[in-house]
Amino acid sequence: MSSEKSRAENSKKNLHEADFTGADLKEADLSSGVLIEACLKDADLSEADLCEADISSANFEGARLHRTLLYRSRAPGTKFVGAILTQANLVEANMVSADFSQANLKESDIEGADLQNSTFKNADLSDTNMTGVFLSNADLSGANFSNAELIAADLTNCNLTGANFKNTYMNHANLSGANLQQAKNLTPDQIETTFINKETLFPENLSIVWISDTEYEFG
Repeated sequence: MSSEKSRAENSKKNLHEADFTGADLKEADLSSGVLIEACLKDADLSEADLCEADISSANFEGARLHRTLLYRSRAPGTKFVGAILTQANLVEANMVSADFSQANLKESDIEGADLQNSTFKNADLSDTNMTGVFLSNADLSGANFSNAELIAADLTNCNLTGANFKNTYMNHANLSGANLQQAKNLTPDQIETTFINKETLFPENLSIVWISDTEYEFG
């Protein structure tokens, strides 16, 4: 066991502002730990357990979190810029205003997570389960949603410019007020399964004609 891993596990309730930059924390048990404002830049937390941990405002920039458990973790304002979160479990996590810019979340499970006001600019969200996520006012510009499930996701007022929706399942997703300009691979069939309003902005290849306050047709 690495000395960093041993220190982290033994002190997991008192890691406020701890510095684990580049640390080897693979498979570490940090469940219910307190890592508020901790620095874990470039650390390896593959298959670590952070279930119900408080990682508010922590920095995971460039960190490796492959198959990491973040179930019901508290991470408002946390930075995951450029991090690898492939096959990670973020189910029901509170990650309001977190930054996942350029992060790789391919095949991760994010069901029911609170991600309002978060940033996923150019993030890889392909093959993810995002059923019931709360993403209102999030910046998802350039994100890749290929083969993702966005069932009943709250995407109200989101920036989705340039996002890729190839084979994305969007049944009952709420796109009211969302900006979908320059979105790629978005089809009328997908839109028809979602909730939209007159404030929803679409790419030029999708012409929406409103015939009443609630009814529309494709031009």
